[in-house]
Amino acid sequence: MASHNVKIKISDGSESALDRLAYAWIDPKECVNCGVCREYCPVEAINEQQREVCRICPGCATKPGLAFDEMSTISADHACTIGCPIGISPQGYINLIKEEMYEEAYKLIWEKTPFPAVLGYVCHHPCEDECKRGLLLDEPIKIRALKKYLSKVLPLPRQNEYPVVNEETVAIIGAGPAGLSAAHDLAKSGYEVTVLDSANEAGGMLIRGIPVFRLPREIVRHEVHALEQGGVNFELGKFIGPKQMENLLEEYDAVLVATGTPKPKLLKIEGWGLEGIYSAVDFMERFNNDNELWRHPGQEFVENGEIVVIGCGSVGIDTARAAVRYGAKKVTVVCMERGDQIPAHDWEVDEALKEGVVIMDGWKPIRFVGEQPTLNGVEVIKAEDFTKDDEGNISCKTIPGTEKTIKADMVIEAIGQKADELWDGYRDNDKVFFAGDIQSNDVSVVNAMAAGKYAALEIDGKLQGGQLKDPMELRTIHKAPIEEKIYPATRLKNKFYPIPSLDIEDRVNSLEEVELVLDDTEALAEVDRCLECGYQHVDSEKCIGCGICQKVCPKGGVIKMIRVEKEAEQK
Repeated sequence: MASHNVKIKISDGSESALDRLAYAWIDPKECVNCGVCREYCPVEAINEQQREVCRICPGCATKPGLAFDEMSTISADHACTIGCPIGISPQGYINLIKEEMYEEAYKLIWEKTPFPAVLGYVCHHPCEDECKRGLLLDEPIKIRALKKYLSKVLPLPRQNEYPVVNEETVAIIGAGPAGLSAAHDLAKSGYEVTVLDSANEAGGMLIRGIPVFRLPREIVRHEVHALEQGGVNFELGKFIGPKQMENLLEEYDAVLVATGTPKPKLLKIEGWGLEGIYSAVDFMERFNNDNELWRHPGQEFVENGEIVVIGCGSVGIDTARAAVRYGAKKVTVVCMERGDQIPAHDWEVDEALKEGVVIMDGWKPIRFVGEQPTLNGVEVIKAEDFTKDDEGNISCKTIPGTEKTIKADMVIEAIGQKADELWDGYRDNDKVFFAGDIQSNDVSVVNAMAAGKYAALEIDGKLQGGQLKDPMELRTIHKAPIEEKIYPATRLKNKFYPIPSLDIEDRVNSLEEVELVLDDTEALAEVDRCLECGYQHVDSEKCIGCGICQKVCPKGGVIKMIRVEKEAEQK
């Protein structure tokens, strides 16, 4: 290094020289790649390095058919740490679990979301799609299952109080995953936050929509209670109409609308008024609350009847699996999409098929069949050339002469939902912000949480008079030096276990959790499979030697401060 001082950029864009006594150095062998130091660094002197995975020797790895250039691309462009929509570093908490630092692993997740345990049950784990072990060698690390294991091995700690340091206050309408995630981030940033919801219990679709055999209600309630313990205010059972909204705009400095899309879209084809046709939201709310299934007096669920679910997204699959547990003799899912176009995840479809659900892909419902008021079936026609635009509008061609009728004692429509038109009038109000399903067609739980985080960042920037930097923008990866190369032969032979689950007969005859928790042996075998392909690296030319990275490192002993005057000796 030619000089003992560095230049840093200050708020007005100019540069200033800063004398320093030391700079930071991160031990790549000890770093767990949690990314905390990078996010706290005031001058962005820290970046993530990704080790290349060697695939030169035949037989060293188990996935055939990958060319050398494909391997190089995967090594350079894929990492679990950039796959999480809310910015959690899976490698970070996986390796903290490996060190038996369970509280530190839990806190790493909690810093990004108030729902570490919930995500262990229902996240669709996009991080696993980015796992280099799965892309190059055998199977991805079971990241979601390890999060679930962590929530079991470590009793969820009592929430510390959020610091209230700002004068401004924020109201959040909607106590679902987007609204509660925003509440968490805003409360951490020092705002007094009040969450309002028309329901009598917080959780939104975590409570109303996801079946209990996937997400036990006590898991949601515990983590919502932690938010309340921390100081987030809740006003439940509170209707918000135009008058109430105007009152909120007068009382609060910002209002976040995170009400989701509570109104079901209906398939208004011939016969749509027959009894026995439900929306998925209505059906799942009754299912989760163990209510009788009826829509009109005298109409009840047909025991051992045949149910047709229209729509093969995640909600449709959840609904079909719930119908099986209600005692239906046969459950058929009908959708216009085919094969890879089916919007539900492959593993969701596989679970439904195991439980006896029939999937009829490439068929379009054209009318409901029956004599008023009784539903008897659904007439469908073969569909092809299915397309869906960015707004969620769908179209397809049908093949005349392929019509047929499916018997149906009940139909459940899972074709999507829409927002309340009330909020359209507030889109241009600079005190009103939006997050979650109300502004996006992407309806997964973790993406709703990500939308809540972005909204919190936007609100914080607005109230503080500037645009705050998005920490997600720091999640770029860089190729590590060749000496850090990973050799699969030394890491490939570790034994791993499938995620335990209930037997088919036990699951379809109960509401018990289908996916069970890894035991200690299984979990520790899984964390040992991590290739540890990433680590944090300090650019010594940018580092100002403040030492904050050393203080926030959850593992400790990873970061050393190198005195500038001793630099020549070390070299």
